[in-house]
Amino acid sequence: MTRKRTSLDALLREELPTPPPPAPAPEERPRRRPHVRQQTVYLPLPVYEQLRRLAFEERVKMHALLMEGLDRVFADRGLPSIAELKAREGSGISQK
Repeated sequence: MTRKRTSLDALLREELPTPPPPAPAPEERPRRRPHVRQQTVYLPLPVYEQLRRLAFEERVKMHALLMEGLDRVFADRGLPSIAELKAREGSGISQK
């Protein structure tokens, strides 16, 4: 049972169906946490391992240690602390 192949001429003679209109762009979902922005940090493996070990030993999250480090960077440069920025923003975010 062989199937007859369609020729290019036959395809060109036929009226091709018009494609459906494109779907409307999906609306942007509201952010789950509109008061924060995600930032990726690339750490050399030994730095990551040391940070992970320190967080484990102190029973805190790595995020808390990173935030502590940022607070020190801000203080060294005479900038407002994270707590001051949060109070100024009035976001009510708790630092863990």
